[in-house]
Amino acid sequence: MKLKRFIPNSLYGRFLLIIALPILIVQIVSIYVFFYTHIDNISKHMARGVVVEMQFIKDSIDQEEYQPFLRDLSNNISVGYKIKENLTATRESDRLDSNYKYIKPIIDPYNQFKIELFKHDLTPSSIYPNPQNEKTIIIEIPHQDKIISFEIPTKRIISSSGYVFTLWMALTAIITLTISIIFLKNQIRSIKELSKAAENLGRNLSNPHIKAYGSKEIRSLAISFKKMQERLTRQISQRTDMLSGVSHDLRTPLTRMKLQLEMMPKGEEITELKNDITDMEKLVEEYLNFASGGDKEKSTPVAIKRFFQDNIVKYYSKMGQKINSHIQINHNLRVNLKRMPLKRALINLIDNAFNHAKIVEMIVSESNSNLIIILDDNGPGIAKEERDKVLRPFYRIDNSRNLDKKSNSGGSGLGLAIATDAITSQGGHIRLSESHLGGLRVTIFLPK
Repeated sequence: MKLKRFIPNSLYGRFLLIIALPILIVQIVSIYVFFYTHIDNISKHMARGVVVEMQFIKDSIDQEEYQPFLRDLSNNISVGYKIKENLTATRESDRLDSNYKYIKPIIDPYNQFKIELFKHDLTPSSIYPNPQNEKTIIIEIPHQDKIISFEIPTKRIISSSGYVFTLWMALTAIITLTISIIFLKNQIRSIKELSKAAENLGRNLSNPHIKAYGSKEIRSLAISFKKMQERLTRQISQRTDMLSGVSHDLRTPLTRMKLQLEMMPKGEEITELKNDITDMEKLVEEYLNFASGGDKEKSTPVAIKRFFQDNIVKYYSKMGQKINSHIQINHNLRVNLKRMPLKRALINLIDNAFNHAKIVEMIVSESNSNLIIILDDNGPGIAKEERDKVLRPFYRIDNSRNLDKKSNSGGSGLGLAIATDAITSQGGHIRLSESHLGGLRVTIFLPK
């Protein structure tokens, strides 16, 4: 479970990890095996040859008869040496030798050479690069009361093939990862387009169809998505057409009934029948609005501050109802919205608040990603367990207050559902909670 914290959240990151991790493991294993088999054996044979020569020089250096032979040997095999006093070791050599002491064997180029020195009882007092010649190193071996200083070419104890191998392995990994990243980006781009299309589909079914490209599986998914969009569009269109026809068919007999009632003598029963017919007309209109899924208006940039002042605050002021408004946003803020559906949703919610409360407050603010609209009232509120249910179509509250209750009708249970649909069609959502005024708080989040 703890490993999940190190796994990337994005699909691109996970795909990259699936490719990069095996490459990294192969690189490490290959380098490890190469260095501890091939390079190790080569370094061992190279070091052993040089150490045997150094051993011979050390054993023969005090024998006079071997001096000419040692001079010829030194000239031919490129192993130079000289006798130094025991106290002439420089501070620089001591410092460099202490550095080598802490280098890990796997990255120490002289590791195998040191091992062979100790095996042949040639314990060095110091090993350091030659400051006069960077292609050689100095090995100082104690001998009796003196020191034998050997100058060894680095090419005789270090194989360059290890570095070439490591370089090619690293270069191959970089090229492979670069190609993988290019291909992955193309595949992820098609998935992102599909995700964006799905989000836009939730806002508006009439959005253009997504283009199918990418791998075979992603193209198949895009085609299935297009078919789903077509089926949803067809089903909603059929439902809307059916309810439009039902609405038209109902309006005709309702109109005839109203005309007949107008010709009948006035009375209490006639008035009640007229009210019932009016209620039926309102119900039919609400059913049609709900079935049509709101307005087909396209999103356009809306100046938010001016929108609320002109369409909400002034609207209710003309009706003699005061809203305590606090518009806490930038004066120049513009958001892509469907103006009319948003206006109808807000009026629906505010009308409901005024039907059950005397004080209504509206706060408009913004966050980094959302426009936030808060409506508070001091009415009876809604019980916590009922708040999710009232968002459903045709649901009514009997014990507390009915969000869809109108002053002139019993309500259809669609008022809040229509308002919710108007908000969600723009990519937003509604949350109900308790108000600081004691009633209901409706919080609307709309993406900026």
